[in-house]
Amino acid sequence: MSVRASAQFSPRAAGRFWWRNMTVGRKTVMVTLFPRFLEAIAYLAVMGLGLGAYVNTLNGVDYVRFIAPGVAGSTVMFGAILETTYNAFVRIHVRRVYEAAVTTPLSVQDVVVGEYLWAATRALAYGTIFLVVMTVFGLVSSPLAVLCVPVMLVGAVVFAVLGMLYTAFVTNIESFNIFFTAILTPMFLFGGVFFPFDRLPEWAQAIAWVLPLANLVEVLRALTLGHATTFTALHMAVLVAMAIVLFPIPLIKMAQTLRR
Repeated sequence: MSVRASAQFSPRAAGRFWWRNMTVGRKTVMVTLFPRFLEAIAYLAVMGLGLGAYVNTLNGVDYVRFIAPGVAGSTVMFGAILETTYNAFVRIHVRRVYEAAVTTPLSVQDVVVGEYLWAATRALAYGTIFLVVMTVFGLVSSPLAVLCVPVMLVGAVVFAVLGMLYTAFVTNIESFNIFFTAILTPMFLFGGVFFPFDRLPEWAQAIAWVLPLANLVEVLRALTLGHATTFTALHMAVLVAMAIVLFPIPLIKMAQTLRR
């Protein structure tokens, strides 16, 4: 099998692999979507109602309103990451879907971008449904919240790329325990979901600025609360920059991995 290690891909061909995953995934959509939805609701209820009994407001905002966009952002993160880590690993090393796909006119790069698109689609579905729930429960204070959908899409792409970046370097599914424990869990806890990271020490704030979840949460919170500022645009710019910089790396690495 000849695989050329480059970052070139065909959007149309990537869309075909996205459609392949969509066709397979829609058969189990409720099995995969419902648990993630319940998990997000549980976080909102337990943290919002639990800590909310002790912390009435934070930065002048009801605590439940404060954490709701953070939980939405974390839902997007886990939705995209799970798809491009465990699920992608199974397609690569267990079911050999990639090997079969590249025997067609699709390249490895087309397949990887198709994975990005599928992971982003699922993550956006999770986030959008949660945003609707927030609106129903009166946790959205501004019409700017409609902009959360494209923002979540950008965030979903960033996390999809991040997950695939790790997947491209591992050969054992147990390696994902390190990724989730050492990277995702700290990001979830210190990404501004449950408290503002501008209250942290300066060194911790500097780290938060390079965490994609922290930037995503800040933008979602500003839009749902109607507090958008120039810093909101800056956080969004960081997310876009991350997507652009990281996007080609898994394409090249995965081609090298499958060539061996």
